[in-house]
Order: sequence, then C-alpha cells, then structure tokens
Amino acid sequence: MKKTTLILLLFAITTSIMAQDGEKLPVFRFGLKISPSVSWMGPDKTKFNGLNVENGGAKIKFGYGLITEFRLAKNYSFLTGVEVNYVGGSITYNDPHAVWYQSDSLRMYLKSREYKQQYITLPLALKLKTNEIGYFTYFGQIGVDASFKIKGRANDEGALYADTTTVGSPTYSVFQAANNRKDVDIMKQVNLFRIALNVGLGAEVNIAGNTSLLFAVNYNNGFVNYFYKKTKDDNKLKDNTGEKLEEKASSNYVALTVGVLF
Repeated sequence: MKKTTLILLLFAITTSIMAQDGEKLPVFRFGLKISPSVSWMGPDKTKFNGLNVENGGAKIKFGYGLITEFRLAKNYSFLTGVEVNYVGGSITYNDPHAVWYQSDSLRMYLKSREYKQQYITLPLALKLKTNEIGYFTYFGQIGVDASFKIKGRANDEGALYADTTTVGSPTYSVFQAANNRKDVDIMKQVNLFRIALNVGLGAEVNIAGNTSLLFAVNYNNGFVNYFYKKTKDDNKLKDNTGEKLEEKASSNYVALTVGVLF
C-alpha cells in the first residue's frame, strides 16, 4: 500500500510539472561532451598514522562522454548518460623517510605520490533552466556521480634504499638518493567506487533546429574515501614502524564542459 501511494504521488507530481507551459510528453535529447578539468586530492590530516601530509597540488585531467536528457517540463530535465573520467591529484609526505613500500630487496621512501585513476561514471542530476534570453538559455544542475574504477596508477617521487643487512635485523642504506617511478600499479589500493556531488552552472545556445551547443562549469566533490581501508596489495604504503599506512582522502575537481545536444 505504501509503495502504491508513493508511486501515485510521484506520478501526480510529475504530471503536474509536465502540465506547465503546455508540455504533454517528456522530450528526450542526447549529445556528446568533453570535459577538461583541474583535479586535486583532499587528504584527511587526522589519518596517515599521524604523519604530516598535505595536498601536493592540482593536476590537469580530462573526461568525455554521452549526455542523455529527459525533459520533464519546459524548464526541468533529468540528466544522465555515461562518461569516462580521469581523476587524481598528488599527496606530499613531509616527514622524511617515514612512508615507504617494498620492491624486491629495495624500499622506495616517498616524498610525494601522484594518483592517476580512470573511471566509468553514471551521472544522475536535475537540470533547471531559464526561458531563452537573447540567444541563450541558462541552467543550473545538481546531482551525484556514481563511478567505477577501471584503472589505477601512480607516479612516485622519493629515494630508493637497499637492504645491506649482514647480521641481525634489516638495515637499509641509500641506494639512489633521488628516484622517480612512473605508472606504479596501485589498482588494489584505490576504492572501486567513487560517489561524488556534482553541481554546475552553464548555458545553451541553439544553432539549428533542436541542435544546441552547451557550456558549463562543474564542481565535483568526492565524499567516499579514495582508498581501501583494507587491501591485499603487498606494496601497500607503510610508516617507519612497519605499520600499514591509514589513508583517507577525497578526490575533487572543477571541469569545463563543452558539448552538443541534439
């Protein structure tokens, strides 16, 4: 009974909205977009085993995908689609020789790590727009992005130490005082899911018939931990006591969206 009542209520609200401005049926639109972005990490400084960590700076990333828009009324639409997003940023470890991972008989002590993740994203948003003003229609949107990781890599900057043990507990000495590693596999260390708030402002301009160009600026704020709390990866980061590093951070970006709707 409760489910039936809820369905009828939603149907009544939708019908009421669609009745505005003479809209009788939803209108479906689709299009393509590209989204260059500035992406960064937001580390939780109360984690990381009490070490001094900070955001290591923003990185230029990119995204592209399919837009689908279901018009509920003249000024209300439901947005979804499918996108490929490249997300990441950098974390700096300010405590010297305190964060490391093992690589054969060598230890890589990190100064910073740049995260480079690729996701398939399903956006779900409500779009509210104005009537046409001049040649433009302005809009705002708010919703969530549900993303699934398909690639996880990192670029590491630090120093390489070698095991020089002869007797007793392991002893590590400088092997390479400066060492950079590219495309380190961290697939097992990064959360499979990314859920984010997505808000944006933009404009459309009609160019012919039902075809419009759109421009928007979107702020995307991840609110799920970027890292797995537990991982079976042997290269999981550790502190200088040998304890696994407790990592917690958000991933965020601002994107400039350019697209076409049909």
